[in-house]
Amino acid sequence: MSSRPVIGIDLGTTNSVAGFADESGVRILAGQDEVQLIPSIVSFHPSGEVLVGTRAKDRRLLDAENTVYSIKRLIGRPYTSYEVQQAMQRFAFELLEGPSSGVMVTARGETYTLSEISAFVLGHVRKIAEEALGRPVEHAVVTVPANFNELQRSATKAAGRVAGLDVLRILNEPTAAALAYGYGRSSSERVAIYDLGGGTFDLTILQLAGDVFEVLATAGDTFLGGDDVDTLVADDMASKFLERHRYDVHQDRQAYERLRAAAEWAKCQLSKKGEVKLCIEELAYGEGGAGLDLEYRLSRQRLEQVCQPLVARSFDVCEDAMKAAGLRPTQLDNVILVGGSTRIPLLQRMVAEYFGRKPQVTIDPDLVVAQGAALQARALATPARAALGKVSLKKVPQTGAHPVVRPGFDESFDEEVTSIADRPIIPPPVSGAARRKATMIGHGPPPPPPTVGRPAVARKPDASALEDTPTRTEELAGVLEQPTVTATAAEPLDDVPTGSSVAIDPLEDAHTSTGMGPESLEDGGTVTAVDVDPFEDEPTRAGEASGLMMELGEDAFSPRSGAPAPRRAPGPPTFPKQADDTAEFEEIPTASGDLPTPQAGAPPLLLDVTPLSLGVETVDGYCEHIIRRNSAIPAEQTKMFTTARDNQSAVSVRICQGEARQISRNQELGKVVLEGIRPAARGKVQISVTFVIDADGTLQVRAKDIETGKEQQISVKLIGEVPEGDLEALRQRHEAKVGS
Repeated sequence: MSSRPVIGIDLGTTNSVAGFADESGVRILAGQDEVQLIPSIVSFHPSGEVLVGTRAKDRRLLDAENTVYSIKRLIGRPYTSYEVQQAMQRFAFELLEGPSSGVMVTARGETYTLSEISAFVLGHVRKIAEEALGRPVEHAVVTVPANFNELQRSATKAAGRVAGLDVLRILNEPTAAALAYGYGRSSSERVAIYDLGGGTFDLTILQLAGDVFEVLATAGDTFLGGDDVDTLVADDMASKFLERHRYDVHQDRQAYERLRAAAEWAKCQLSKKGEVKLCIEELAYGEGGAGLDLEYRLSRQRLEQVCQPLVARSFDVCEDAMKAAGLRPTQLDNVILVGGSTRIPLLQRMVAEYFGRKPQVTIDPDLVVAQGAALQARALATPARAALGKVSLKKVPQTGAHPVVRPGFDESFDEEVTSIADRPIIPPPVSGAARRKATMIGHGPPPPPPTVGRPAVARKPDASALEDTPTRTEELAGVLEQPTVTATAAEPLDDVPTGSSVAIDPLEDAHTSTGMGPESLEDGGTVTAVDVDPFEDEPTRAGEASGLMMELGEDAFSPRSGAPAPRRAPGPPTFPKQADDTAEFEEIPTASGDLPTPQAGAPPLLLDVTPLSLGVETVDGYCEHIIRRNSAIPAEQTKMFTTARDNQSAVSVRICQGEARQISRNQELGKVVLEGIRPAARGKVQISVTFVIDADGTLQVRAKDIETGKEQQISVKLIGEVPEGDLEALRQRHEAKVGS
């Protein structure tokens, strides 16, 4: 790999960008036309040729039904999802339900997976990079929105493979932007990355300390972006046309696409001008075939009225991220704007009001993500550099104690915990700005099974345990030299009644948790559990016996696993006022302007988090979260399962991502199937199922028979996932289409 270049690719909703970093610095790669922004559009020409980029964008106005765009908003989503159903009403091209409940695109009589469409874009970017570098390109770092779930990340990786690229890392876009912004600085600061692109929005809070980039919290909306502004403006234009000519443009897909393209152009112009005038000739035809034109004036004030509710939605996401990090907007040192949609002057003013400071607009928001991806690509370009960016972790069994970790924030999580004898437990390290007060509480040998309805005794942590707690950044000095992390249990927790589960609440003197007793299941093939969440308005079912065929043992984290984010009572957002609300903002540089070039130095150390909780289905359609949102990644956690019937040979568990307590309100990912279980009576086989989120934010699952030590064969069947056996066929079809 060291002899071949590794590029960074910002695979965007509207445009994609390629970057490359070497000893001389970072540069954005462009083709012979010197265009750095490559439209993420694919058009299928009647001749059979597949057009990508600028040529495809031109075809959108002529052949909308066979031109595919904004596919990033739909990639990795089930066909039945709300977002896909909304897109079907907006897009001119046809969407169909494919295998495994995925989404397919139909064009010129052929169907394509969304990963294939993205592969056409990635392949075109790869071709441009090879022309610019004069060498073959086979390896890349590809960026995705921080709030992308497992399905979307998996589909993006598949797109890279179809395009013939080895995707070394899936990197979160805000983290990439932070790399480009703060790479090589010696100062320490806390920044927010406000990333609003064509289709997605993320707010990520990071702690920058030299070459260490630690993500404290992230939140996002994967269906909010500049495309929505274009649609609102196009709808306003359509209503004006309807008033004048009594013709509904929404009924003509090709005509509506012309309105959307005109709306996008007008929006971009109004970032610099106060008003624009449009004249769209022959938008439709009236009596006798007479052409009907649309003349339309749009002022910046009118545009701001239209898009203000959309921009306001982004601050709900900001509040979510702030609460997760335990911060307020005014506690940040800098705010960085990323994404072309941040050029809107109204957005800049609202961001300044919310954070109490002017945002940084010195780096081109369209190119900064590709710059950061290129820097990370360079860090992975050689084995020596790649090794520096990794932390080797090793579990160290704890004997005689089973420590339980609870967050020590303003509020606690209440989880039911039942010990399993002789099971080594490794707690996560206390780390991060949002985890500074975490405390470890240990207890003695495992108690007998809990009694239904019996309250647990909660206890405040010792105040001394909260002092001098190092952050992840402070611990980094010894990470590379001594990657093995060990955790030591604190003093045993005394005065805990036998038969109680333990919940630690740092605020309350008495906080209860109800244990659940086992009961047989009607469906013996499903592994289920009950986990009561006191923060939801749902019945605790304290008097109802739960059907437990999964033993809720203590959580087994890897040393890098983070504590869950704190839950705080929701409150209204605050908008700190500037001294002068009418202050002018600097004009954001464009792609054709001078681009700051971060100097490439030592490889960065990235400490990211998982944006969404990962869980499994439990009794009555509830969801038990296994890896919590904003946990440091790589993250690992183990749960203990058992069989539900005699001589059971396989177990199926539904997995999902999301924060809701009901699985139906979360994003179902698919099923984990455990096969080859040894024959035994029901309840006699203990299987440890481990969920791992790697540095890319993608999921891995493994299982093990505790008694025999035999590793079980498992498969994660993701909804809409392209089967492994089909990827090679798709890659061959891709090469044939591109080469035709």
